Amino acid sequence: MSDMPLFTIFTPTYNRAHTLHRVFDSLRTQTLRDFEWLVIDDGSTDNTRELVAGWAASADFPIRYFRQDHAGKHIAHNLAVNEARGQFFTVLDSDDGCVPNTLERLAHHWDAIPAPKRASFCGVGGLAVDQRGEIVGDDFPSTPFDANMRERAYVYRIRGEKCVAMLTNVMRQFPFPEIRGTNFIPEGTVWLAMGKTHKIRWVNEVFRIYYSGDEDADGSTLSGRRNLHKNAPGRLHYYAWVLDNDLEYFFHSPAPFLKAALMLPIVVWLSRESLWEALTSLHSRPARLLVSLALPLAFVIYAGNKARRSRGVSR
Repeated sequence: MSDMPLFTIFTPTYNRAHTLHRVFDSLRTQTLRDFEWLVIDDGSTDNTRELVAGWAASADFPIRYFRQDHAGKHIAHNLAVNEARGQFFTVLDSDDGCVPNTLERLAHHWDAIPAPKRASFCGVGGLAVDQRGEIVGDDFPSTPFDANMRERAYVYRIRGEKCVAMLTNVMRQFPFPEIRGTNFIPEGTVWLAMGKTHKIRWVNEVFRIYYSGDEDADGSTLSGRRNLHKNAPGRLHYYAWVLDNDLEYFFHSPAPFLKAALMLPIVVWLSRESLWEALTSLHSRPARLLVSLALPLAFVIYAGNKARRSRGVSR
């Protein structure tokens, strides 16, 4: 294998030594062998380092391991993109698997894009199934289906887990913002920004195995994305970005923008930031109006949540 493989498979992990074998086992069975596995350990306290070192010593494909202080998936993602040697960059989470011909078929579908049109594309992707073999989320309207992430989200409203291989050099143009005080920034921050300039070719083929309902009992995850109080600064950045950049899609799909307008004041208060500064930092006048209209309901929700938390602490 050359020093520049076709694929870099990136796996972020945090205390997931008990599930990480799924990624390794599925990579061992890949029919296309031109890839490397890049593992970014987000400060695990289990035996992840030793486990990966053992695999690296015996595997017939390159495995590279990096460790960072616990900072979140978005920081690990930025490190991985910078370190990636592959032409394509694919994420398999630490409890994921993939079917044996995933990389072969992703490469096939990229090559099927006519060469004169390829410059407008940033990747290819397909479907995921759960551990029972059932499709997760929505199928695409056709195969192939060429659309950017904004169209997919707002116009066609295609939901659910997917698998995608992106051009690494394009990914490097869209790093996650590294915001202090949070371990989580919604991935839409990157994918929707990329959707302004690049399309993805989607196909109705299964590439990824997504193990649903597989959270640790103690809630330990890489990002802590479910803890709104801890990840409020990251969500604040995301909701403000969506309202400032994608509001043209409001009449295609109003729900994401109504949610963003409602949640923005809540995460501002949770972040202990200035609501006035958050409002005035929005470049879009319609966005400021939408948030202002949502303020009364946002305050009721925030106050109710605060009261419930106070009762929980007092017990």
